[in-house]
Amino acid sequence: MPRKGVNLSAEAKEKNAEAIKRWHRENTEGMTIRLRNGKREEYNRLAAARGISLSALIQSLLDDELRKG
Repeated sequence: MPRKGVNLSAEAKEKNAEAIKRWHRENTEGMTIRLRNGKREEYNRLAAARGISLSALIQSLLDDELRKG
């Protein structure tokens, strides 16, 4: 991934985007949850107040539960 503020050629941008997509395909998986109306915004505000994304908040909470056993 290029440094912030670096201008890439169109070809380099395309190659970089493909490399990122490939990395995500190989190293991540998606998960979907259903929430009551209005809860998503509440959860996003909680995560933002902690300075992290909602995904990071969920992962952190689940990892803590796994460590507890």
